[in-house]
Amino acid sequence: MLNFLNKRHLPGYFYNQFVPTLMVWIFALILGNCVKLSPIKTTVSITILFFYSYIIHRVFHNLPELINVHMNYHHDKEKNKETFWWIVNLFIELTANILFFVIFYLCQSLLNIKYIPAMLIFYYGFIYVSVHIVNYSIFHTSTEHVIHHKTSNRTVAYNYGPDLLDHLFQTNYSNKFENYNNIIPNILIAFIITYYAYCRGSGTKILPFF
Repeated sequence: MLNFLNKRHLPGYFYNQFVPTLMVWIFALILGNCVKLSPIKTTVSITILFFYSYIIHRVFHNLPELINVHMNYHHDKEKNKETFWWIVNLFIELTANILFFVIFYLCQSLLNIKYIPAMLIFYYGFIYVSVHIVNYSIFHTSTEHVIHHKTSNRTVAYNYGPDLLDHLFQTNYSNKFENYNNIIPNILIAFIITYYAYCRGSGTKILPFF
């Protein structure tokens, strides 16, 4: 399972993912500090969200066919060739990706756990959603995500993302690490918006739902 952590593969990870990954953690710690979260709680929270985003994507792939909008529309190769259906599927993808994190937030609230602050759910969710919509679906910056769509069917899929977890759980299509350097602007924008929404002034929340 951990065969990618060797001298042959590690340089690829550091070149393609180290800087943006480090930025995610540093900005999370800054956000956590502004609302007096301990560095440990912030680190654990981001780690949980990191694993959750992989797991929930796999869950959506395995929903019953009757209600599986993600597979029936977003992964319909023929419909995506038409401009109208591409726009429809972009909206479906946006809704599904936002729903990933709304579900997480609601589950915490319903179970009265609330361990992970809504601020960090919003921050990580903003990065995840914006990357999938803007970088992947509009500008097609990721070969790995294209492969995810080409290989996805009812029995198998590769490259769910985040890429490191695909390598960890052996759902990566190849040993090549996805280049995440193109998501640096997404991380910066997510940090700025989250900071101004939750940390500025008296701490009054600009976003009423969260």
